[in-house]
Amino acid sequence: MQLPDMSVRRNQMLLALALIVIAIPSLFIYDYTQNNPKFCTTCHLMSDAYDTWSVSAMHDLTCHECHVNDMVESLGHVVEVLTVNPDVVTKPTEIDNELCEHCHASEDPQWLQVVNTAGHKVHFYGSENYADCIDCHGLRLHTFTPPEETCLECHDESMGQAEEIMETHCVACHQFTVTEHELIPETAECLSCHNGRDDLGVSFPEEGHTDAQCVSCHNPHEEELTFDCSDCHDPSGDLHEMTYHYLCTTCHIPHSETTMRENCLTCHGDKDEHYAPANCATCHN
Repeated sequence: MQLPDMSVRRNQMLLALALIVIAIPSLFIYDYTQNNPKFCTTCHLMSDAYDTWSVSAMHDLTCHECHVNDMVESLGHVVEVLTVNPDVVTKPTEIDNELCEHCHASEDPQWLQVVNTAGHKVHFYGSENYADCIDCHGLRLHTFTPPEETCLECHDESMGQAEEIMETHCVACHQFTVTEHELIPETAECLSCHNGRDDLGVSFPEEGHTDAQCVSCHNPHEEELTFDCSDCHDPSGDLHEMTYHYLCTTCHIPHSETTMRENCLTCHGDKDEHYAPANCATCHN
């Protein structure tokens, strides 16, 4: 058997060495461009994006874990930047819901799991899909907590009055990320702030209308009360038919079930000793 010529073997070794010399830097370059967010800052357009990403909840993820492009798209973007030199990013951000669900619907406890949370069950996993993830979480550059005006992007603007009336944001009452809970607050949630809190301008003693929900009388999105007492109470009777007793709250304190005598005396002070301490309604039915 004839051994290969020495020059051929030398050429083969040089070729293999050349491939190694080319391959190793190429692997580093590929890894750097695909997996290192610092690469994005080589373009001046990405400085703000990098700064906000680096302090965001997603700072452990690389750019391409959310921004998925094939090689042709990536090269086209590079060419555009080099030839056109744009002042703003021209490619719109498109994040598929599946990318978000890869972490947030994975049952992995290191990420907030949203499938069973009150807000996502209504807006995303309900009978109707009202929104995509990016509709709420993509309104600000790499700041994923929705801004306060997010809800008003879809909901009636009149609901925005609640922020001025209640001096709070929608999610303070509509707790979006809690589980085992409904998105519409019940009385217990209202009382967590309003029970005995005179500094809020209203208190709710334990004895007052405990068999009713707050929303039976109050619409938190409106400043004025929008209820009718006769929806629950029978207003028939001589006292209720007197013209100067036409307003229920003249005599009745909505958040209290104290005896009527004290209420009556606010107007009928001259009757202070009249059959005291009997309840006026005992005779004046």
